[in-house]
Amino acid sequence: MKRSSVGIQKEPTIMIIPMIDIVFFLLVFFMMSTLYMNTEEQIPLNLPKASASTAKTIEPITISLTATHKMYLNEREIKPDDLGNEIQAIVAKEPQQAFIVRASEDIAYKDVISILDNLKMSGARFVSVATERK
Repeated sequence: MKRSSVGIQKEPTIMIIPMIDIVFFLLVFFMMSTLYMNTEEQIPLNLPKASASTAKTIEPITISLTATHKMYLNEREIKPDDLGNEIQAIVAKEPQQAFIVRASEDIAYKDVISILDNLKMSGARFVSVATERK
């Protein structure tokens, strides 16, 4: 059975370029739509209110030792003999409290070790030593 060519001048062709354009358009559409899908934070909810609910962040406490052997707990000057009691009181309130030890480079190594030992004996678990970048 031969096809008759009455009225048809040329053979029909399938245009592949517009089909590729449509496929890429669909791909981009689905990629963009997945970016805007709702996550847990974007779901609108009316959460119950609580008076005791607070967002709690624990700021590290800085222990500073100057070249003149003055000791500071944050910005408050304390006696070196009182450091252990102060740390124990802080750790009793907040066991996850972090401490940063800052000492002048002129301070003897044994004085810094004394502070670190005092922190460990008082129950502090999160301790770091501050330095400056070269």
